[in-house]
Amino acid sequence: MKLPGRSGGKKKTSKKRSPKRRGSKKGGGFRLTPLTWVLVAAIVVLIGGIGFLKWANTGTGQATLLTMGSDQAFEDVQNQIENVLVGHFSHFRPGKASVVTDHDWPAPQLGTRAEVRCRLVAIPGDTSFEITQLTLARSLREIGGRILWGQKIYPQGSGRDQKQFNRVQDLLRLDIGVNGKPTHTLVLHREGKSPTLIWGDQTGPSAWDQFLAQSTGPVVALVIDDWGHARNQTTRGLLKLPIPLTMAVLPNLPFSRQFSLESTELVLPQDRDAVVPSGESLSAGRNQRLAAGCFVELQLGKKQVEVPQKRREVILHLPMEPQGYPETNPGVEPLLVGMTQTAIGHLLDDKLKNLPDIKGLNNHMGSAATSDPATMQALMAVLRQRDLFFVDSLTSSKSVAHGVARESGIPTLRNRIFLDYDSENETTLTANLNVLVKTARSKGFALGIGHPHGATLNVLAREIPRLQADGIRFVTVSEMLALKGMEYSGGTP
Repeated sequence: MKLPGRSGGKKKTSKKRSPKRRGSKKGGGFRLTPLTWVLVAAIVVLIGGIGFLKWANTGTGQATLLTMGSDQAFEDVQNQIENVLVGHFSHFRPGKASVVTDHDWPAPQLGTRAEVRCRLVAIPGDTSFEITQLTLARSLREIGGRILWGQKIYPQGSGRDQKQFNRVQDLLRLDIGVNGKPTHTLVLHREGKSPTLIWGDQTGPSAWDQFLAQSTGPVVALVIDDWGHARNQTTRGLLKLPIPLTMAVLPNLPFSRQFSLESTELVLPQDRDAVVPSGESLSAGRNQRLAAGCFVELQLGKKQVEVPQKRREVILHLPMEPQGYPETNPGVEPLLVGMTQTAIGHLLDDKLKNLPDIKGLNNHMGSAATSDPATMQALMAVLRQRDLFFVDSLTSSKSVAHGVARESGIPTLRNRIFLDYDSENETTLTANLNVLVKTARSKGFALGIGHPHGATLNVLAREIPRLQADGIRFVTVSEMLALKGMEYSGGTP
């Protein structure tokens, strides 16, 4: 007989336990499997990646990436900043440099094709530099940009030592970008007061460089003799001609010195240093600017931006002994056949003492003197000592002056034709001018001589525009000598 159990004799019923749910914990909580963790992580990364991409495409995101060293972000940041600048400055020119005052400064350290865009920007005359800088800085912060460097520039003074500000002339330099990485360098100036500015250490194109870059057509030099007798309507008209002229001034006449003072600056090869730096105002704070990553350099000063057309060269029109002297009188104290080198030196010094800036001479009359080799050799020795050139007026077919000058190493040219040997006949004068131009087209260079006659002025004033339109380039004697020198040395005028 079975004894009853503790349950009161009832048979203990065994209950079938249900299997544990997967993922359940002892405490009854939910547990993730490794696969679930991978899926969750992937979703988080995806959502984060999408958010990052959206953020990276914002101005702030791109600026941050550039600051962290992402060179690929440079162009996007530059464009974002440019949009801000366009909104602030009505005269700002976006994109690549498009005018001569703009410059794109290569910056390979910021990216393969990176360039800092350097711009002159005009602002209204009543606009405060300080307020302009503050409002611009606020707008730049919204896209992650900033003003890296701000500097007042004083063209009329020497920076901090300047005792009085000039609201009209003063400039403001602003370097813009992200920390240590500029995208733009601006120089703000007042409307209508644009400064002459060179980006970097370049000197800018000189007048000579620009002269060479112009038309390379036939070159003509016009010499007008016999200045000094009078100032009248004809001489005033000749001086107004819109071309370079060489004025051969007779010495010791009432108006000789006045006409010699009509000389202007010429366009010559030594005109290379076209920019005169403005002084200390731009060097102030340079080390701090460089430490801020703003490496663009600039200069203010004088720059030859275009070649002046009305150039005037003055040479000495030296009286020399003609055939038939003294009945044929060339003037007071001419150079005579047989003069020694010493005598010619004293004569020349006397003729030049009241005529400043003379670089050469030609002969007035002188058919006898220029035909005498010994006299010309003595003259050329004096010209060599004084570094003067010589133009043979060719008053005699027997002249040896040009040949002796070349043998002596003197820069020299020779007259092709006297334009106004018939000083009243404009038809003849026009025909002679055409002969001169034809020679220039054939040989590249030609020099002609005229005089202060009314007919000469009329023909030149009428024909010069036509000749210029046909590609004729007018120069002074010194300029022609420089061009011919380049030709002989293998240069290209």
